[in-house]
Amino acid sequence: MRYRFCLVVVLFVAFVCGLPAQTAPPAQSTVQHEANFDAERTQANDLFVAGKTLEALPLYEDLCHQDPTVPLFAERHAAGLFAKTGAMPDGPDRKAVGEQALAELHRAQSLGDNSPYLQTLLSIAKRSLPTAIISGVPLTVGYTYAGTPDAQAIMKGAEAEFVNHEIDKAFRLYERAAVIDPKWYTPRLFAGDMCYRMKDTKNAGIWFQRAIDIDPDRDTAYRYWGDALYHSGDSVGAKVKYEQAVVAEPYADPAWIALRQWASVTKTPISRPDITRPDFTTPDGKLQVDPALTTETGDGHASWLVYQNARVAHGARTLKQPIAAGAYDANGQLTPTGYRHSLAEETECLTALLANVQEKLNSGIVKPEKLEPSIKLLLQLQKDGMLECWILLGGSDGGIRYDYPGYRQGHRELLVAYVDRYILNQSVTH
Repeated sequence: MRYRFCLVVVLFVAFVCGLPAQTAPPAQSTVQHEANFDAERTQANDLFVAGKTLEALPLYEDLCHQDPTVPLFAERHAAGLFAKTGAMPDGPDRKAVGEQALAELHRAQSLGDNSPYLQTLLSIAKRSLPTAIISGVPLTVGYTYAGTPDAQAIMKGAEAEFVNHEIDKAFRLYERAAVIDPKWYTPRLFAGDMCYRMKDTKNAGIWFQRAIDIDPDRDTAYRYWGDALYHSGDSVGAKVKYEQAVVAEPYADPAWIALRQWASVTKTPISRPDITRPDFTTPDGKLQVDPALTTETGDGHASWLVYQNARVAHGARTLKQPIAAGAYDANGQLTPTGYRHSLAEETECLTALLANVQEKLNSGIVKPEKLEPSIKLLLQLQKDGMLECWILLGGSDGGIRYDYPGYRQGHRELLVAYVDRYILNQSVTH
């Protein structure tokens, strides 16, 4: 469950993701296994699993040459190239190696690799200003603050020790960088990771909490803490941390990957509430009424017309808003220049829908046993006080997502409870 990327990888990916996309080189078509192929593959695997990524690099480079059709070779070759940049000075050579690593990741993906490791690393590459704008969630200090020059210099030394498997020395340098720069998330995160690797779960948690105190809205420290707890035997504690990671960054992949993996290894069913809102169009600026919504058939479906009319009255022209128009600051914070689909609007319109359904239930026009599943689930969410949680985590779009940071600030525990009850707790009908 652990996907620990050395600092240079994270910072390098953050740098190159602002550059034009690099196209993966065409895969070689010739497979030519040499006599030592099986032995070399075994040796490379043993080194990689032992955490000796740099030592495995030349082996995976050769294995990729002998058999360019194996996605795992490409993925691990990329990991080795990223590790190699840690020992290189800043400059064009280091940049070129990093770009080669990203290209290898994309090649692995093109060969069918969909591993959690690859998904997580590529997701880090996506955490940039353009994707902050597209996702609707501004970048937080854990991503934007890169430390003072003095702390950065110490961190480079820590990374060199980490690459050489000198975990205790690396920890002491991460600790020193954290003391020198009390505003920097990364040294606290990696100090916790070193404690985890030294099987000191208690102190790992202390350091992860220190990172969270700096930026509670970045998912990484929660995920790492969850890994540490799980491997110490505390599966329930790990679940909570993975849920908190999802709440920190629900519109990125890594936290969901971690939660799904926890669910898989603990044999816990996981799914999201299955709620379908009928789409609508406004070709002339007015709602084009779906004839299926003009007559109540006893299941409440016709009440969606109440919802649609309310949405259009607010200015909506379609069910979902892919991206809100406006001006963005350096972190992706939006100042809208026109209509934005908001959490308040969606809550109001769904509440109107459910009030209309409740009236029909009270009058007997709609029968409880015939109630449309989506509406039945929305009524349950409303009863549990979690309607807004579903909107943000299950029914969001490019407009609504800008309301998530503000809502999360005052409802973090409620959002965690929603994930626990409606995504992991199978007593709820999805």
